[in-house]
Amino acid sequence: MKLMAVDVGTQSLKASIYNENLQCLARERERYQPKTHSGNCVEIDAQIFWKALQNVSRRLPLEGIEGIAFSTLCPSLVGMDRKGEPLYPVILHLDRRSQKQAEWILQVVGMDRFRSITGNPPIPGGMSVTSMLWLKENIPLPSDVVFGHVETYLVKKLTGEFYIDPSNASFTGLYETMAYGDWNEELTKALGIPRTSLPRVLDSLSVAGKLQPEAAKALGLPSGLPVILGANDTTCAVAGSGIREPGRLLNTSGTVEILVLCTDKPITSPNFLIRTHAYRNRWLLMRTLGAGGASIEWFRKNFYPDLSYEQFYSVHIEEVLKRTEPPTIVFEPYLTGDRHRVEPLKASFSNITIDSSRDDFLYALCYFNIRFIASVLPEWEASCPLQKRIYHVGGGANEGYTSLKQRMMAEYKFIPIGETAERGAALLGFETLGVSIDPKWIDPEGKKEGEL
Repeated sequence: MKLMAVDVGTQSLKASIYNENLQCLARERERYQPKTHSGNCVEIDAQIFWKALQNVSRRLPLEGIEGIAFSTLCPSLVGMDRKGEPLYPVILHLDRRSQKQAEWILQVVGMDRFRSITGNPPIPGGMSVTSMLWLKENIPLPSDVVFGHVETYLVKKLTGEFYIDPSNASFTGLYETMAYGDWNEELTKALGIPRTSLPRVLDSLSVAGKLQPEAAKALGLPSGLPVILGANDTTCAVAGSGIREPGRLLNTSGTVEILVLCTDKPITSPNFLIRTHAYRNRWLLMRTLGAGGASIEWFRKNFYPDLSYEQFYSVHIEEVLKRTEPPTIVFEPYLTGDRHRVEPLKASFSNITIDSSRDDFLYALCYFNIRFIASVLPEWEASCPLQKRIYHVGGGANEGYTSLKQRMMAEYKFIPIGETAERGAALLGFETLGVSIDPKWIDPEGKKEGEL
């Protein structure tokens, strides 16, 4: 059996063909760029994702494909009409325009009550309910609007049905994350978002529907293929790394930098977020830096115009990160605020002297990004036994960055295993369709012949 695994990211959409040994047989990617506007607005037209999916699909060898499974960026709010057509661009996880709405939620519900249900604070843009309220206040919307994430939009395109999985729903601010439940009636009523405006919550390991003829034609696939809902990208990366038991750790380095712990009980704290795993009775605790890789890319664009993209990432940053001493410059890593708090924190550099170079700033930025992520480990160690291995995944899991993390967190062994979000989507897809996967193909330190 072969499946198409689709990973919809902030800056690119990737699609791969996997067989049931979790071997990647082919991969294609389409890049795009979100738009940033004044007022902390970060968005992208939903049609860009749909067009990217069509483009990569038509470049892949599709013969014998028996299903499609998804991994999607989250939160990624899109308001749609009942036909699934977007009414406004997708509001991305980096967006912070809805500060006023977040503060209003705290006034109406209160932090303790909100966290007891959702497990998280109502972070502006980081929990998409704040963006829902912003749209309702600023954009003319029909009374039967449907709020979903990009997952919802694409699955509607393919199957004609509105769905969202629990891992995506966990970052709406309306879902019962702590109970691994459903939309919470208390919150939907208090915040004025009726259940009729929300997609049905369907487990990650579920067939959302069959590929409809019009969508099949657009993708170059036969109609009737099962579309597996999948999960958000971090959850898929965790699944693709073979992590489903308590105490196991993963660090994903992309636009967002995240340290993840798998647990068998829901735990909350002001210092990390929580979402459901793709598997029942499992949760993922997340120490999240909203502008992880995004902060490095911001710095590259503004302070290294003389270096090409390839020179900067393939050569220069590797050399800068070989330093072994702590930086003299101090960086506060809040370019997009703090994803764990409602307060609008700002980034800053300090302890600068006339001798400070741009490489000193770059080193400080990376160093304090890592220190921010690592600072949660003592709290996690107090709540459950941790394995001393951290699987390192994502486009930012390069040798220089991983080596710096290893030096700063010497108690843990970092194990780079590439990108696993698509692999995780494929695994969830096969499991949904009843295909038994040999454990040796799931273990990231096991046999992986055929992986690209």
